[in-house]
Amino acid sequence: MTLLYLLIAYLVVLGLLVNMGTIYDYAAKKGYEGIKVRLRALIPFYGYSYYKKLESLRLIEEGELEHLFSVQILGKRIALYGGLLLLFIIIMVPLSTVLVLSVNNSLLQTLMTVYLIIISFLMHQGTVVDYAGKKGYTGVKVGLMGLIPVYGFIYYKNKPKKRNASKEAIREVFRFPNMLSRFFVYAEVTLVAVVVIVPVVYIFGMAFANIRTDIPNQIWPDQPTFEAFRYLFNETNFTTWYMNTLSIALINMFVGTFLITGAAYVFARFSFKGKKAGLLAILVLQAFPSFMGLIAMYVLFWKFGLLGQPRMLSILYIGGSIPGNLWLIKGFLSQIPKDLDESAMIDGASKFQIFIKIILPLAVPILTFVAVSMFMGPWMDYLLPGYLLRFSPAGAPTDYDITQQWTLAIGLFRFINDQTYRHYSAFAAGALLVGIPITILYMVFQRYLIEGIMAGATKG
Repeated sequence: MTLLYLLIAYLVVLGLLVNMGTIYDYAAKKGYEGIKVRLRALIPFYGYSYYKKLESLRLIEEGELEHLFSVQILGKRIALYGGLLLLFIIIMVPLSTVLVLSVNNSLLQTLMTVYLIIISFLMHQGTVVDYAGKKGYTGVKVGLMGLIPVYGFIYYKNKPKKRNASKEAIREVFRFPNMLSRFFVYAEVTLVAVVVIVPVVYIFGMAFANIRTDIPNQIWPDQPTFEAFRYLFNETNFTTWYMNTLSIALINMFVGTFLITGAAYVFARFSFKGKKAGLLAILVLQAFPSFMGLIAMYVLFWKFGLLGQPRMLSILYIGGSIPGNLWLIKGFLSQIPKDLDESAMIDGASKFQIFIKIILPLAVPILTFVAVSMFMGPWMDYLLPGYLLRFSPAGAPTDYDITQQWTLAIGLFRFINDQTYRHYSAFAAGALLVGIPITILYMVFQRYLIEGIMAGATKG
């Protein structure tokens, strides 16, 4: 019953918003705008009848006014306001719940206080930057001055204007709508930062806490220690797991990118029979998840004696990544003008020379993106290694240690799943070490990755 009442309330509020938006647009078309117009537009029926009787202040056709009430325009307005209202509810309900709970919870009170202080601090800095910008002052110094409470305003208020800005334009910075929008922007940015940063800090704290069976209830330990890292390197095969995973990732990155780039180049630059059928087949293969072929993969690995050999997993990783990445690279290469190929051929260049000296340098962004994606794939994949590396390789001795063929995903999962080897701090410490090579790659190739994300998404 409660859900029904909530649905009715939602529809009533949505109806009022749609009515207000439609009537306000109707009045604006006739030349009436302002807060009073919005307030009258909120009143069902009255707003429409009131502005319908008023004489139009602008030259406008009756059909243009009637178009505002068409099914097409009303449908778009309902969808827009319905989505915005739903988003508002999604944001406000958790926030209201936190505010209510914080009344009797000192921790939540502290967190909310810190949160509001941070927002106020950011709003002050943003307002000072906008204020100084109106007067013609920009740059790093303005941002730093805005970090000083109150003084930033005083400093730039006493500064002469470098730009011919009116007083009205400067006052616009402090108007309520601008301040309110600035508040919501910084509140969202702060909330996202907290959601991202707090789990990272918690993982760091868990890694230095040396906790085995209990999940820590505090973000940072009272007495940090490196015991979990010592346990990883001295009492487990973590180094072997790391090297197994790193070798698979490197094979994927280099061999996989090379094979996929060659195939994509052929599909993008050559015409041959079966080209469209081949592309379509590859596209269809992409629709099927890899776990559907687990039994087939197991049988093939068993028949060829590849069970228990971690580096052989690269065959599956590379094969599974071909459809999506081939289409991605092919889409990028198709955008490179074929006139470059023809000009190079006139100058005596072979197809191989064109590929190496012309195509590859131009395709660096997309190749970097694909290579990093291929490198990331094996690091925390548990499904394939957990299924194919739980068997000893062919011809292994009876005392063979099966843990030495594991990857990081299998070994780290053991720390949180196996009652005998449970060690939460070791899991967190291992997770931090897993992130090191990926972080380095992202930092080194950041510029190319940003270009590569959008590279193959336009044409092909």
